Amino acid sequence: MKTLLTHIGRRIASAIYHSQEFTLWLPGMVVLSVLAFTVFGALTPMTGDALAWLAELPSLCAYAAAALGASWVIKKLYLHDIDTQQEVALHAAARDGDAGARWLLIKDRLETFACIILAFAFFWPAR
Repeated sequence: MKTLLTHIGRRIASAIYHSQEFTLWLPGMVVLSVLAFTVFGALTPMTGDALAWLAELPSLCAYAAAALGASWVIKKLYLHDIDTQQEVALHAAARDGDAGARWLLIKDRLETFACIILAFAFFWPAR
């Protein structure tokens, strides 16, 4: 039982480590923005709109996390996702003047950007 719990704990720690943009940095930025808004909001009069925006900030960050995760899934499943070794080789070839490698890297970045834009358009909260 102890080894099972240790194994589960290591798997959870590994998952947090590999997705730290969503599990560590995004909630950290939400906390920092709430603290900054509280500190700097005390310097100026706060209106109802500012408080409403502050209240919906965590849900907007959850929308952003869902959109970024969905864009990664779209890129991974439906488009050709260049792995790290291929990308290193393409960068080396592009540095050496290979126009095809440069175009492939540009196309990959444009595909990634398009996936992010489409995911944000899908997850954008309706008003």
